[in-house]
Amino acid sequence: MQITSVVNQKGGVGKTALSVGVAAALAERGRRALLIDLDPQGHATSEMLGLPEPGPEEPSLAKALTKAWRGPVEELVVPHPRCNVGKGGAFDVIPTSPGMFDLVRRLDQFRVPGWQLARVIQFANYDHVIIDCPPAMDVLTNNALVASHGVLVPVQPDRTSIRALRLMREQISHLESAVGRPPLAYYGLVPGLYRRPISAYAAAALRELQELGIPVLAHVPLSVVMNEAAARGIPVTTFAPETVQAAAFREIAQVLDTVATPDPIPPNPPEQDFVFEEFIAEVSSTRAANDSGTRRRLYDLLPKRHRPN
Repeated sequence: MQITSVVNQKGGVGKTALSVGVAAALAERGRRALLIDLDPQGHATSEMLGLPEPGPEEPSLAKALTKAWRGPVEELVVPHPRCNVGKGGAFDVIPTSPGMFDLVRRLDQFRVPGWQLARVIQFANYDHVIIDCPPAMDVLTNNALVASHGVLVPVQPDRTSIRALRLMREQISHLESAVGRPPLAYYGLVPGLYRRPISAYAAAALRELQELGIPVLAHVPLSVVMNEAAARGIPVTTFAPETVQAAAFREIAQVLDTVATPDPIPPNPPEQDFVFEEFIAEVSSTRAANDSGTRRRLYDLLPKRHRPN
């Protein structure tokens, strides 16, 4: 299972359009593709694909990430009903949920933040997982990066994108060191959100982006067809399969599909063997069952610390 994050801390660069388009193109190729809407704003869920968010009593991504819900990942998945899917393929979505807005504060309380999403999806049965990240290098994006084998980076051809990309690479390098995971692969930059014909300024910025040592993949220029597809909740590869944008998503999907099969990323580092929330739940349960005035059995649950010799 290849896991790819679509990431850029800048907003409005086309992350969601790229995430949806590539996942749909992979499904069209006959691959089992899972799209995870990790952005609390939920543009992939509602605006691009027309899917409902889970209700307050239903399993949700927010509950799974905080272990308030511990069921199988399949119960979080919603199949998209209006996408062209090749033989043997699938286009499934884990939608965002209202609880995602409060999730950044809650995940920051974990002793080793960053591995929660990897734990949730470790037993998923897909060829590709595409994660639509929020426009920030926060704990949600860190979760996506820790779980991923590589990244796609949508960029606008301007000089502010060059500076943002350099800062993002520094932050990713720091994250890799902090959590002790292998280096992420940079599958490519995807220029977009510019008008054709490309201006001299944008062309100069593109040349600078090409000098950063990351492959530059197919372009996704501005077009009203993207808005028309989103208004109907249909990926552009299905809604307008002959357009430049649909062709670009297919080219990018082919790049991802030809990457060597990645090694699995361990979802549970040793530092997370003891989880405070689980400990408190066990204490409460045991106290209710066994507290008869003597509380000796409670102390059997306290985490054991190895004393140095």
